[in-house]
Amino acid sequence: MKLLTDDEIDAHWWVVAEGGLIGLAAGLLATGAIFKYGAYKYPGFPKNLPWSIRTAIFISPPTVGITIGAEEASNAFDREMYSNDYNAKLKLEEHKRWAELPLSQKFVQGAANNKYKIIVGAWAASMWGSWVFVDRDPIMTKTQKIVQARMYAQFLTVGLLLGSIGLSMYDEKHNAPAKVEELQGWEKVLLEEEERQKKEKENGNGTYKRARIYKD
Repeated sequence: MKLLTDDEIDAHWWVVAEGGLIGLAAGLLATGAIFKYGAYKYPGFPKNLPWSIRTAIFISPPTVGITIGAEEASNAFDREMYSNDYNAKLKLEEHKRWAELPLSQKFVQGAANNKYKIIVGAWAASMWGSWVFVDRDPIMTKTQKIVQARMYAQFLTVGLLLGSIGLSMYDEKHNAPAKVEELQGWEKVLLEEEERQKKEKENGNGTYKRARIYKD
């Protein structure tokens, strides 16, 4: 049985916490969709339900989301961490570097690493928010509302894209040494792999030559 170090426990905790938060967000979205669709489909929902049922409907999706998200994050961490010694060392070094960063730098780097997810999510939220805002106008037709909501969403999306470009430039400027170190690590792995293949090839040639000599 392998004894875990404090760094491994701390790194695992952060990964599981991140997975749980993602599951919580997904569960809350599912809860909102259930209440929204239920109220649209059934006019008495959820007012006619007891408080115990309402509470169960509200907390069930987030609870399931947290459980699944944390479990999947833990399994992914184990696969990546303990596949080989080099991955374990690289993972711990990355976690130590992350732990030493100030809170503002963690936020910037986290946003830069997940910028595409943020852009897609913000675009979907802007589409929904734009439609809710435009749908209040009693004068415009449905087609006009769709066009207007799409224009608002496109404007917000352009702003998000410009912000992501600036965020990438900032992250590239402040995290260049860490990325160079990571590239050097991969170069080391490639060199070790080439050396191993070279030795295997030499050993194979030596065996072949000995077999030929024995046959003659």
